[in-house]
Amino acid sequence: MMKNLKKLILVLSMLVSSHVSASTITWDALSTDVNVSDIFTIDVIGTGFTSNVDGGGINFSFDQSILNVLSVSIDESVWDFGSTGINTGTIDNLNGTVDEIMVNTFSNVTGDFIVASIEVMAVGTGSSLLSLTEYNLNPWASGGSLINPDFVTASVNVTAVPLPAAAWLMICGLGLLGFTARKKD
Repeated sequence: MMKNLKKLILVLSMLVSSHVSASTITWDALSTDVNVSDIFTIDVIGTGFTSNVDGGGINFSFDQSILNVLSVSIDESVWDFGSTGINTGTIDNLNGTVDEIMVNTFSNVTGDFIVASIEVMAVGTGSSLLSLTEYNLNPWASGGSLINPDFVTASVNVTAVPLPAAAWLMICGLGLLGFTARKKD
């Protein structure tokens, strides 16, 4: 009888651990190539959550010389815990972080869902790594048990906006016009 109970506990723990590794916090439809001054939205999503999610929290980091966060929003029709359980985080563009983004719910949230939408502006050229980590004071949980999802990193490439050919022709034409005007004097 005790052997069977140990086997059952082992099988259940294997099932729970396989569930845990299937849950991921990642990016949805991330535009990886943008131009300087572009404003775009990054959706942080949860995928593969097979049991009800009570909530969780994330920290987000980026290269502040390339990107700046303008705002963070949370869909309160999904994450309905109230003002003490929902937090759009603290934006720190000088250090390239948004800390303590937090969501919680009384509802049944499973499968794939949006955690938060982050509005970003490209402010410099180059490649910025986008990194997510768990906010330790609000870990991801289901029924009070930790979920431990995987966190996925990504990158965004920002390039300078090239001047169109017509602009170059106009600049050259204005330069020739100025040169010709000075020569007559």
